[in-house]
Amino acid sequence: MRKEKIRETDYSETERPLTRREQLLDVLKHRFLEIIKLSLLQTVFNMPLFVSVILFWMALINASNINQIMTIFLVQGGLFLIALPSSYVGLTGTFYCLKKILFAEGEYASSSFFIGLREEWKKGLFIGLITGLSAAIGIIGFFFSYFYLTNINTTIAGLGIAIMVIQFIVVSILSYYSIAQVVMYENEFKYILKNSFIFTLMRFPINLLFVIIHPGIFIALIAIMEITMFVGVGLEVFFVVFGHLLWSLNALFTFDKYINKENHPDYYRKGLRNINEEA
Repeated sequence: MRKEKIRETDYSETERPLTRREQLLDVLKHRFLEIIKLSLLQTVFNMPLFVSVILFWMALINASNINQIMTIFLVQGGLFLIALPSSYVGLTGTFYCLKKILFAEGEYASSSFFIGLREEWKKGLFIGLITGLSAAIGIIGFFFSYFYLTNINTTIAGLGIAIMVIQFIVVSILSYYSIAQVVMYENEFKYILKNSFIFTLMRFPINLLFVIIHPGIFIALIAIMEITMFVGVGLEVFFVVFGHLLWSLNALFTFDKYINKENHPDYYRKGLRNINEEA
């Protein structure tokens, strides 16, 4: 059996960060290479998404008429139903490993990633299908709103585009909370989705900020031009888990406040310094 490299000594109480915000800096300082390694593991599962996005962009550039553009958008919508489930299967391993890192349990990506993958990939696949369906509806709805409704009424077209964007934002937020719950709690899936929807609406302004950071920046780089698309894909290959780290910390903060304090005291502020020890 391969021996895993672990920290030689446990974290002392005074070494641990006091808040989740401090914990972010602590992880970036002490586990930077581990996050890079985890990003590369996640990239394996993101490859269908990256390839489909690159092909979508290249096909769109070479399209010469509206019928070709419509076909490209419809095909990309269908590809989202394959690519995003693959990404979310990987996310079960990524979030499981991030949970171990943030809980200061001495786990490393090389082993924890595949443990989480083995245990929860089915739920990750289902969450990915929901998100993929949302993305498919969003991109196809955007096409019809922008290319057809604009000729009828620009206000209606703008409203249609806004609805497509908002529904995808809501589903994306819900999916991150769902994955975080999947790797942390043993709960029926319907309650996971219910809790995630509540957290999505309850903390929507701060959740929106996290969406703008990730995956918002990635989507913006893809949408601007061909060069920035390749920059965005390159950044995602090596740094995608930094975005997932932010979402993990956001989810842990939310769970501490609304779930762990009363129902799971063993998880409450786990990985952080005991506030009673603060001088």
